Amino acid sequence: MSALPVKINGTKFGEITINGKPYDSDMTVFWDGKLSYRTKEHTFEVGELLTVLRPGPEIIVIGTGEEGVLRIAPEVNQIAEQKGIKMYAEKTSKAIDLFNAFSDQGKKVAGVFHVTC
Repeated sequence: MSALPVKINGTKFGEITINGKPYDSDMTVFWDGKLSYRTKEHTFEVGELLTVLRPGPEIIVIGTGEEGVLRIAPEVNQIAEQKGIKMYAEKTSKAIDLFNAFSDQGKKVAGVFHVTC
């Protein structure tokens, strides 16, 4: 029996709504509905990647913020590629659309969303 796909309803500056509940923090969201708060950092580093990889996603979607300020450390892309993980980085509103599409397809997708700048 599989879990119902998680649905990200939308975002506005400083907030993301997941399964109808607003969160005023950056969030990490997994295909099975597991959520975790992330520190409002402006860089996605290797340590955070390794944490996101633990549950075994096949796809990682990164929301880089309303203006695309979040940066991804170069090593992150290299590690993801070595592990065969597909990574997508877009401004948060577009990243939400990607996450929802993969979730609706039943993919093991993890999303890391920066909700400010």
